[in-house]
Amino acid sequence: MKNTEKLQEAAVVLNAETPQEEVAALARGRKEIEIDCGVMALSSKRLNRMIKEARSEGVERFTLHNVCGQNLIGSGVPGPADITVYGMMGNHSCAFADGLKIRTFPTRFPNNVWCPGDAQVAIGTSGNPAELNISGSVDDLFASYAPSGKFRVAGQGGNRCVLRAGAGVPQVWREIDYDAYREMDDPERLTAMLLMYQKRRARIQTVGWDKFVTEFKSEVERRTPPVMIFGRRVKDYFMEYAQGSIGIVLNMYDFVTPVGYYLCSGMTAGTALIRGEVDQSQLGMRVKKTEVNDGDRKLIIEETKGFYDCFIDALDSDRYREKLDSLMDRCEKDNEQYTSGFVKIVPA
Repeated sequence: MKNTEKLQEAAVVLNAETPQEEVAALARGRKEIEIDCGVMALSSKRLNRMIKEARSEGVERFTLHNVCGQNLIGSGVPGPADITVYGMMGNHSCAFADGLKIRTFPTRFPNNVWCPGDAQVAIGTSGNPAELNISGSVDDLFASYAPSGKFRVAGQGGNRCVLRAGAGVPQVWREIDYDAYREMDDPERLTAMLLMYQKRRARIQTVGWDKFVTEFKSEVERRTPPVMIFGRRVKDYFMEYAQGSIGIVLNMYDFVTPVGYYLCSGMTAGTALIRGEVDQSQLGMRVKKTEVNDGDRKLIIEETKGFYDCFIDALDSDRYREKLDSLMDRCEKDNEQYTSGFVKIVPA
């Protein structure tokens, strides 16, 4: 391989001293870059702009070092792309992100201060990530309004996690030619959207509502709902107003009660699968406990294995690995006994 080709493949390192106007040129022709956030040296806004500009030049893999609460990591960044974060990811990261793989890891800063691979508030809001793997814990509103994607949290979740999470991205959205809309000015976009609305309204008036809904049944059935898995426990209002998502709490530390109160309050569609005891007083409005079926058991086993593979080597904690090994051992030795320890919550 020529030296010039090796140089093109080598990662380039950006930091707070990199001029913003040079980011695109530095990233051009490369598949991977590294960004040193310098703990607090690089602002959230600049970091987000760096990632977006590098992504527009074709960069597919980002490695962020010394991250200490920078917000908006990956937010609004088009996939497919991988972002690896060493440190603590800040508020509103991975929001409105489509097709990204984002993963956090704990790290030690240059001053020897230990920083967990946690994430703060409203992570993954309205996001549709291919995978969002947090090697620590998350705060409130994790994966709220998320339409689809795979979300894993090694530790615990805060309040109102999985708020209003949806039932999957409709395939018709994937088939829209968004480039055509980007080339329009605002009046043209408004005219195009109004025309689509009028066509749909005319169709409903012609065939009637019932037939119109039936025509979209196959589209609804093709949706893949988001799945959110927590290793330890979650706090109050878990899956509040959920609209088709699947939430799993593995309770790997064997807490007697791994969830808070107002569980699944107002949930209209979806399923919560909680390993451990759930008292009736912890349930929210209009939901109920029910039996775990064969489909649920298959899902629990599949997601437990995926969770194990994701985090077994991610954390520098012997105790965590022991707990995760123990959970996986129970899952593999007796699937039925393991899955029987889960409580299923569905809309009443």
